[in-house]
Amino acid sequence: MKNIFLVVGLGIMLTIIACSKSSDPTPDNPGVTFKFSSLVAKDTVIKVNDVTTLTANATGEGLTYTWTADFGTFIGSGSSVQWTVCHADKFTINCQVTDKNNKSETKNVIVRSKD
Repeated sequence: MKNIFLVVGLGIMLTIIACSKSSDPTPDNPGVTFKFSSLVAKDTVIKVNDVTTLTANATGEGLTYTWTADFGTFIGSGSSVQWTVCHADKFTINCQVTDKNNKSETKNVIVRSKD
């Protein structure tokens, strides 16, 4: 009888230990870590009214891309867009990438347009 209580008690203790919550903190997002690795333009020198493709290379979950420039027009949305401008100059194009946890980073690329 003593052995039965010992086996049952040991089984209950093992069950409690196996089902207990780990004290190690878990990250909010165990998935892919947010990283904005690069922003590139297919052509960094274009003729006026020509188009270049811009690509933001980033990893993470629920990414959004916000493209801005002082001048020019963006065509499309997401991680790859096209951009054109109607006059000659040097332009800074910015892309802000934000993940689902509101972590964000901004990078820029310079494109020159000429006649």
